[in-house]
Amino acid sequence: MTQEKIVSTDQREIEEAFTGDYTKKVHIVGRLSIVIVLVLSFLPVLYMYFIKGYQMPIDKYLNVAFAITALCIGFWLTEPFTWFPILGSAAMYMGYIAGNVKNIRVPVARQLRSKYGLSAAEPKGQIITTVGVAISVYVNLIILTVIVVFGSFLVSVLPPIVIEAFTYVIPSLIGALLAFRISESGWIVTLKWSVPAIIIFALMKTGTIGFLVDFGMSTSIGITILIGYIIYRMQGGKAKEQ
Repeated sequence: MTQEKIVSTDQREIEEAFTGDYTKKVHIVGRLSIVIVLVLSFLPVLYMYFIKGYQMPIDKYLNVAFAITALCIGFWLTEPFTWFPILGSAAMYMGYIAGNVKNIRVPVARQLRSKYGLSAAEPKGQIITTVGVAISVYVNLIILTVIVVFGSFLVSVLPPIVIEAFTYVIPSLIGALLAFRISESGWIVTLKWSVPAIIIFALMKTGTIGFLVDFGMSTSIGITILIGYIIYRMQGGKAKEQ
């Protein structure tokens, strides 16, 4: 058996193991973890309600639930579709349990795969993404613990100019993602996918369509995904990034 055939066989076995037993276990552990976190999230409310006796009429709780749902339903529906091709199953579960998906987990995943030249569709790319996101969760947890314990003291000794600079953290992260996309795909391809967002942003600012004032970002993500899918199908389903 030639060296090429051995490599091809090993690669096929790796892909079968990844898409089979490994992926099934990822979903079992991931779904179980999500359910556990969901239950734990309600423990403070149940404690305040049944133990401390801080009770309100049921309609108050329902009004809050409906308000939060109306505000966040767009993100709940569109963000998983947006980040899954970048993170994959295991990293998605970890990201949504730990939080900071857009701000930390996605940049970590993209940087790792760019450094090692791996695709999100291949097992190696998924594994290295999973390891990287897992490490980012632990590092983030350590940093948050330090900030929670010593945060008040640290803020008191920082100069005002540093405190003001914190307002630029999110724009800087988004700019880093944009710069990464430009370096990967070029200006023309990157700007092509910015057109839906620019149009919807203009409609939001002018108030032409009232619906977009509350759901502009979700609509922009949804339309971009739809356009990408249409172009993908028109190209005959070729796995080529445009």
